[in-house]
Amino acid sequence: MLPEASRKTLARRLSAALCLALVSVFAWAAYRQTAGFDTWTFEGRRQLLVANGELRAPTVAMNQAFGYAVLQWPSGAATPAAYLVDFIYVRCPSVCRSLGSQYQQMQRQLQNDPALARVQLASISFDVAHDGRAELRQLASSLGAEATRWSFAVPASDGDAYKLLRALGVVAIDDGAGGFVHNGDIHLLDRQGRLRGLFAVDEWTQALAAAGRLAQQAQVQVQVQAAAP
Repeated sequence: MLPEASRKTLARRLSAALCLALVSVFAWAAYRQTAGFDTWTFEGRRQLLVANGELRAPTVAMNQAFGYAVLQWPSGAATPAAYLVDFIYVRCPSVCRSLGSQYQQMQRQLQNDPALARVQLASISFDVAHDGRAELRQLASSLGAEATRWSFAVPASDGDAYKLLRALGVVAIDDGAGGFVHNGDIHLLDRQGRLRGLFAVDEWTQALAAAGRLAQQAQVQVQVQAAAP
């Protein structure tokens, strides 16, 4: 039997070894989840996934306020080449109102700049239970949305909504008071549905400029393909 002093020494060593093992496991998990410690926040990780081209909107059934299929991926050469998408719900009293104001300003820019003709604004509700075509039309009307430039839609089912939000890394959590806590970003998507950029609500000018560049690049690609033998 070991002397008491030796037992205490052994216990301290075992405790230290266990702590080191736990720290190592935590560090490895953190390394994997944060892409090598490049990012520690959810939004930071989402930005990294965007930069790597890893997020893409799936094709899901949607009920569109104005009745025609503007929001579909992949889209053809004659349809919008860049989409600026926000995720909202009609009853939202906070960030959605700010987004609505920014989208109004972007719509005015689209109306006045022919170079932005192939940029489409889109507001997609994730509140399938409450937001139908009638509610979306009413919201669009209150914001002065022009149907050909600013689309409003809601996924056809909760499953479609979950699939779309998850694919793009959008979070919408019940706040316990009848609403949601959710991302307030402007999402730039190309015509294949790939998420090409994320912009804060007050970065709408940067978002619109990036969408214009993306649409121009798509136009050049179409012209090159048309000229190919």
